[in-house]
Amino acid sequence: MTSRRILAALIIYHLSVWWVVTRATAQTPAATANSYLDRGNALAAKGKWERAIADFDVAIAFDHNFARAYYNRAVVRYRQGSLAEALDDFDRAIQLDLRLTEAYVDRAGVRYLLGDPDGAISDSNRAIELNPRLAAAWNNRGLARGLKGDHAGALADFDRSIKLNLRHAETYNNRGVTRFHLRDLDGAIGDQTRAVKLKPDFAEAYCDRGAARQAKGDLDGALVDYNRALALAPRFAEVWFNRGTLWNARGDLGRAEADFTRVIELKPGLADAYAQRGLVRLLQGRDSEARQDFDRCLALDRGLKQSLERRIEEAKRHLAGRGQIP
Repeated sequence: MTSRRILAALIIYHLSVWWVVTRATAQTPAATANSYLDRGNALAAKGKWERAIADFDVAIAFDHNFARAYYNRAVVRYRQGSLAEALDDFDRAIQLDLRLTEAYVDRAGVRYLLGDPDGAISDSNRAIELNPRLAAAWNNRGLARGLKGDHAGALADFDRSIKLNLRHAETYNNRGVTRFHLRDLDGAIGDQTRAVKLKPDFAEAYCDRGAARQAKGDLDGALVDYNRALALAPRFAEVWFNRGTLWNARGDLGRAEADFTRVIELKPGLADAYAQRGLVRLLQGRDSEARQDFDRCLALDRGLKQSLERRIEEAKRHLAGRGQIP
């Protein structure tokens, strides 16, 4: 089990697209629904999520078959992190309009986030049938394929997405993550370098490039990337985790322990962070504290027991080689 955490940055392109519907002049229920939809769109564009949802609710009350209102409400609910509610609204929008392409694209993204790669692939396939030039659909299918372990299929999808949109930083980073999994480290670094050129504040891409550089043995380059990612996103737990593994590789156990402690502060339910800190403490001869970390790790995830025991034995052999047997 690798100690690195590579993040594929999910992008659901159409969630940032706001549709403006022309108001009808007569004050029919449909015209009123359109008016509330327009105002909800304007509020959403300003990040006023609750007020936007209230307007979309009214639009739907006036027209129960208004697919666009369900779709736009789903977009806002996604932005709020209400994935289950967003999924319900995307479902309803698609039931009302079977050719609403962007709803398939975005529902694929939500299904990916909810751990349903098969559903995400199905939705992406439908979106591609409706519009094969939609880069987002290829990207989202690539993410879902990667989640299923089909990295070759994911790579093909990201290639296609990039051909259709050469300037989307997230897709380059997604392809870089896939190349990392395929052990094409130079390709991964190249894609992530392209991503940060297109989006200089892209913390995930710096983190992922750092992991690829670390895997190549370029610890200095990796450290530069991790530090840059933390400057952009100080609460990005995965970067602290990766940097902790780098300090450990360098034998700087004090800094490694500090970084793993920071991970635990940010994500107290991350079992592997306790495992890593315990191993560092074991290497420092602090057996009792190490055991506490190992116990906490296994309390959070019993599935790590075998790999943890193997890593503990490796640490003990390392200590024995230095003439220190705990």
